This record gives sequence, C-alpha cells and structure tokens, in this order.
Amino acid sequence: MTKKQEIAIKEQRLRKLLDDLGLDGILLKSQVNFNWFTAGGLNVVTIADTQGVSSILITRSKRIVISDVIEFPRMSEDEGLQDLDFEFMTYDWYAQDGESKTLKSIVDPEKIGCDLPGFGYRLIAKEIQEQRYQLLQPEIDRYLWLGNAASVALESTLTRVEKGMTECQVIGMLSERLWKDRIDSICWQAAADERAYKYRHPIPTEKKLDKYLLVNCNARKWGLVTTITRSVYLGKVPLDLQRQYLTTTEIECEMIHKSKPGLPVKEILSFTAGLYEKNGFTDEWKKHHQGGAQGYKNRDYLVVPSSQEIILENQCFCWNPSIAGTKSEDAFIATSTGPLPITKRIFFPSLKIQIQDTLFDRPGILEL
Repeated sequence: MTKKQEIAIKEQRLRKLLDDLGLDGILLKSQVNFNWFTAGGLNVVTIADTQGVSSILITRSKRIVISDVIEFPRMSEDEGLQDLDFEFMTYDWYAQDGESKTLKSIVDPEKIGCDLPGFGYRLIAKEIQEQRYQLLQPEIDRYLWLGNAASVALESTLTRVEKGMTECQVIGMLSERLWKDRIDSICWQAAADERAYKYRHPIPTEKKLDKYLLVNCNARKWGLVTTITRSVYLGKVPLDLQRQYLTTTEIECEMIHKSKPGLPVKEILSFTAGLYEKNGFTDEWKKHHQGGAQGYKNRDYLVVPSSQEIILENQCFCWNPSIAGTKSEDAFIATSTGPLPITKRIFFPSLKIQIQDTLFDRPGILEL
C-alpha cells in the first residue's frame, strides 16, 4: 500500500464522518491527527504544543493544507504533501485571522468540525480519534520498526548503567541513542532504588543509582507512540524482588492474552483486578492505571471500570500492571490470530511464561 492509498482510506473514513455528523468540512489542527492523516508527516516546531503549525481541511471533494508562508515550503517539500494530492492555501504569517478567513472562503464555519477546542468550530475530537484506532498495514509496519528500535535503544542503554549514575544521566544516554534514528520521547520515567517503590510516575531526577533502576520511555516516530519499561539491578536480584517482578509480568501476559478483538475493554480491567487479588495484592491495581489503547498518543484512552470501548482488529494496546517497586510494560497489536508484539525483549534475560496456548518470551530484570 502506497502513502497515497493509505491517505485515501483515511480520507474515506473522514468523509463518512462528514455525512454522519452533517458537516461540510473537518479541520485537523492537532499534531497527532496531522501525523495520522498524512501517513507519518510532521507539523511540529515546538514539541510541547498540542496544536500543529499547519492545518488540514477535508471536504467532500478536497483535502487542503492551510499554512502560513513560513511553514508552506516545508509542508510541501519536506513532508512531500505536494506529491500526495494535497491542495495548498497560504496566508501571511502576521495575519492573525489568516486561517479563519481562508477557511471561510471555502466552507461555512458553522459546518466545520474541528479536533481542537477554542476556535469557534464544532468540537469532534473524540469522533476523529476513533477513526485512528484500527491500524492499516503500513502503520503496523512502521510500528514494528519503531518497537524494535525502541527496544534495542532502551535495553542497550541499560547494559551500560553503573553505580553512581543519576537517573537523568541514564535518560540522557537513552535520548542520544533514540535520536540517532530521529525517535523522540514524549514521556520519561526513571526511578533509582527507593523511588521505584514510592512513585508510580517517577520523573527523572538527579538522584544517584545504588542498586536498582526502573526506566520507562514513550518513544515516538511518524507520530506513532510506543511504550516500554525495563529494570536493572547491580548485583544479584533479591529473591523477593524477583518473585514480585515475575508476578507483575505474569499479570501483564494474562492481560495481553485476553485482549482479543470484540471484547469490551472493561472486562480486561475486571479480570486484572482478580489477578491482583489471586496473587495477594488485592488493592494494588487501584494505585495506578493499568494502561489502555495506544496509537498516535501514549494512551488514546485509559481503561476504567466504566469504559464502553470494544477492542478492535489491528488496534494497539499497552497494559502496564504494577506492584510498588515493579512494573511490566510492552505494547502490542490486538489481532484475531493473537497479539502481535511491538516492543519486545532483545538483550535482557528471558522469562518464558505460558498462558494457555501462548508462550510469552518476556524480559527479566537485568543483573549487572
């Protein structure tokens, strides 16, 4: 499937949405939806922004990039949109209402749905997000490449960890490794020693490592985000930590095995709560979310007891069960033939875990 074919399928999804919602245009202003619709294009200058630097308008007959004169050349050339059947409309960078006037010349603003609030258009962010859930084959291919690269980057970095390194120093090493492949991360977590037991979202600090380090990264390329967590121990891993980590990993494997297209996601959470209780950690699941759907965001949605979503064919998920001090986390794609791993064990020791008819090869804690 070519990029043009991929974009055409996504365009069909949005044009059906136009009909379903009684609209004449859909305006994509967010970075994530630009990433998705353009098959991996980037409309970012400031990474911290949600809004992109150019917009895309989809009508029943056209797809138009609306951009100021600063961004137009890169949108056209670097992102290759000139070769992907996009039309372009530009405005002066100093015209504060340049985009809105341009849009008004094309379609009635009252009949535009937008993926971001605050611009006076009908907000349809959730409806657009749902169009991203089922991945096309080129997206799956890109995801598998990214998952392998992120796995290699994190695991190879952690083989170089030494006593006295700071959490942020390790993250710096990992960042350098990822950026060699133009992979960025939208979230870092690193916890040395007691911080791994105290915090479920430990942002990296200047704390120095003594024995135990837990590291997580959310790696992004082509707009796709994958999440991975690994742990290392300097010396022999204590038996109680080893047992707890195995329990955490077995819970994740059970969750992945149960994640089949057609299943309501809330059943995964209910099932998982039972696994925690069975292993003697009854309320532990209440102390941190257990993950959810993934794609062009680190979590398209978190799964909670009231969730109404259904697992779709070729939808990405990432579960992250945790018990204070341990977490197990690798992304996968749910398919009717079984889970397709995105991130995976590369260099780390292997834990073979059998769940019914499926044998999982999961990473253990690396001893250094």
